[in-house]
Amino acid sequence: MTFESPDQWHAPATYWFWHRIPTAEEIQEQLDTLAAAGFKSFQIQTRLSFPLEDYLGPQYLAACRLAADGAASRGLMMGIYDEYNWLSGHAGGRTVDGRDELRERHMFCTTGEPVGEFAECAVDEIRAKDVEYLLDPGKNWVFSGGVVRWDEWEIVAALAHPAGDIDSEHSITDVTEHAQLIESGESGCRVRVPAEALAGQSAVTVFVAARCASSRMINYLLPEAAERFLEVGYQPYAEAFGEHLGTTVSYVFFDQPHGCFFDWRQRRAHVDSSLMYAPTVVPDDRRVLLSLAREVGPLTAAWRCDFFERYSAVGIDAFFGTLSKWCAEHGVALSGHEVLGYVSSWNPADMIITEDPRTNFGTDYFGLDRWRDITAVDARNEHPQISAKFGDSVARSNGRSGCLVEQYFARTETGSHFAAGRWELTLGQLRDQTVRHHLLGARQLLMHAFWLTDGHEGDELFTNPRFDFAPGVNFEPWFAYHRAFAEESGRLSEFLDETRPLDEIAVLYPLRTSWAEGPTHPYGEHTAFWTEHLARAGHDFHLVDERDLRAGRIAGRYRALVLPGVSVVQDDNTVDALAEFTHGGGVLLASGPVPHATQTHGADDRVSRRMRELLSGPRARHWPDIPSPAAVEPHLDRSLAGHLEVDCDGAVWSRRALDAEGTRIALFNDDDCERTVHIRPTQLPAQVTRWRPESGVVEAPFGIDGSLRLTLAPGELACWHLTHGAHTVPAPLILDRGWLLTVGAAEQPVDVDRGWEQQGWDRYSGVGEYRNTFELTADALAWPDWELVLPVVHTSAEAEINGQPVGRWGWAPFRCNIASSTLRPGRNELRIRVSSTAANHYYAGTRHRAGPADPSGLAAAPRLRPRLAGFSDQPERGAGAGLPH
Repeated sequence: MTFESPDQWHAPATYWFWHRIPTAEEIQEQLDTLAAAGFKSFQIQTRLSFPLEDYLGPQYLAACRLAADGAASRGLMMGIYDEYNWLSGHAGGRTVDGRDELRERHMFCTTGEPVGEFAECAVDEIRAKDVEYLLDPGKNWVFSGGVVRWDEWEIVAALAHPAGDIDSEHSITDVTEHAQLIESGESGCRVRVPAEALAGQSAVTVFVAARCASSRMINYLLPEAAERFLEVGYQPYAEAFGEHLGTTVSYVFFDQPHGCFFDWRQRRAHVDSSLMYAPTVVPDDRRVLLSLAREVGPLTAAWRCDFFERYSAVGIDAFFGTLSKWCAEHGVALSGHEVLGYVSSWNPADMIITEDPRTNFGTDYFGLDRWRDITAVDARNEHPQISAKFGDSVARSNGRSGCLVEQYFARTETGSHFAAGRWELTLGQLRDQTVRHHLLGARQLLMHAFWLTDGHEGDELFTNPRFDFAPGVNFEPWFAYHRAFAEESGRLSEFLDETRPLDEIAVLYPLRTSWAEGPTHPYGEHTAFWTEHLARAGHDFHLVDERDLRAGRIAGRYRALVLPGVSVVQDDNTVDALAEFTHGGGVLLASGPVPHATQTHGADDRVSRRMRELLSGPRARHWPDIPSPAAVEPHLDRSLAGHLEVDCDGAVWSRRALDAEGTRIALFNDDDCERTVHIRPTQLPAQVTRWRPESGVVEAPFGIDGSLRLTLAPGELACWHLTHGAHTVPAPLILDRGWLLTVGAAEQPVDVDRGWEQQGWDRYSGVGEYRNTFELTADALAWPDWELVLPVVHTSAEAEINGQPVGRWGWAPFRCNIASSTLRPGRNELRIRVSSTAANHYYAGTRHRAGPADPSGLAAAPRLRPRLAGFSDQPERGAGAGLPH
């Protein structure tokens, strides 16, 4: 771990806003400024003031390449921000240029009643609700000429039904074959259905779809749209960056890909916006679509879940799956975030951009994350919110941890506009928000943003950089103090990373409730209560997915499980999993609505009965409304048993986590007066070490025989490490310097954090021998057992210490136990022989290796650490692409 000098994955990153193509001198000067401020990575992002015709042009790409050259020489990391402005997918309009079939398509619904011989339904006065907020610059960016125009209208379904309540699905008749499109044009359409075809029903709801002929946005439901985006958007970057791709340029970042959110005059539907459309999202039984417009009887919840499960899977796989494959093939990680309903809030049903977040990939945040390598989320303004916790939770569900938090600021003053931003932001406010993000699960802050220019006089929005999501941090007078903030942020991240959670409490994310009930359902308010209370109280918790619950990854791991307004689940097996959780000793807590419907059967009396029985048991509690914090705390006590306890007086945020030696705890006084904290170790005596993120100093440990009482000044951040007993655990050795590599007959110095193929041996396949020496004191050798860990090896290895073989591995994990008798006081010698694949020998110079050389050798610093019982399976960072996990 690099606590004193945080690495590129922990120190803050930033967007680098380009409002035009910078000169070579400006690039070098700004890179120096960026690095001096403590940023260690960045993404170039072109804004609305940037001439659209220059985006991805030869001069722009040459400037990007120059920035990558400069980043490499300064030890900085780059990510590719994959779009002009935002809404990833359109490549500044290039994706759909000449490919009209890839433009976004939307589905609308409208209801009519028969008058005379026909029932007629219309869709007109369509407006893009989200784009309206972007004013004329946004309209001209999204739509050619700034005008919404439609074509290629088609009838998706026509469904006859009673005009009043629908008792069952048997009251719905599919009359699509009788519907006729009698008028269509740039502004809408009309559909006619013969009254005699309605089979006696008193109303008909028609679903129609059309292509937005003027939109530069794509149809995210089509894999070919994503493939075209890669061709015109990603490939130019890959060619421009060359050898930097996969090294200095480490990842690609997508930002809020979504079709526009359209409203129309006749919308009277359960779903509060248009839906992205492709034939693949239409169910075999088209009657299911009627549930998107209104209640359809007992099957309402089931039909809505069926539709949104299909809808989200099609979109997620078509777009994100396609991008993920390209990134894997090119040796870069995929990151980015979708439109998130919970930005700026604790409520996952809040609505920042659209009134119905289900229309954007179905709110299936856990399912989408399986295509990412680095989880990223959005956060707005300087108040506490759920973003980092949600990001860390979905990452852990998918086998990773931590997240990247994009932090931006929007104006909230009456009479202004959100894009004018917050030039009033203080460095203290930014620091406070960043600390909270880290304590809730953020690995890295992505700042919005570092600017090329601060614009000009005048108050026009977006096109004047001055009022395009201010502030530009490098134009703030306090920017000279930024480096201290950046270093503290990185050190706090390093301190908290590579720990494992206490797994005290799980909060079930109500995905199917979202699908079936929409954002007006109280699940959002209940989720907000539980997550904010648990976070402020310092409980270790995560949001979890129903798939995790059903797969048995919750029972036996978490001590308490919260159902926040969950009213719809997949089927009986979910209830079985809840019962298994309580039978295994877990505490089940629920508030608001409880499961009464399933995706399998819709309204389900049996599930309702089973849930009532379960929640009346001795290890469960249900509150019909949102409970008070005082009401829930006694029921959470069991989840804390056996863990280090923290009693906070007032607004103190905390995070506790385990490492191989004990417990790490970070405390932050988010108040304007002193606060007192009591820490109660699980076992006494205890040894306490203070880590200082403000300076990078790790102080000498001291022993305690009781609780630890701390007084925190306003804004104080304190990091502590507690271990059991009075003994001193030797410090681990990270062997990151002094390596020699023998390839063939020559021995040369080598960097151990990147493979030999990047250091002059790109055509070599075979065995390379690494050699290094390290020093141990006699006191350190009093520790009985040590462990050698090789975090990243390409591809097999064997090791010896002082001439004695200690490990031989064909595959990961590459670690072994070492008896202290193998080691000696003073100088020790470590040799590691690594065998690569044959690719670099056989593919070199042929058409079969178009990409970079195959990774070979060691790609992360080996470490020697004292082994503690029960922690031999501690996960190592650096697996796969060398990313933090």
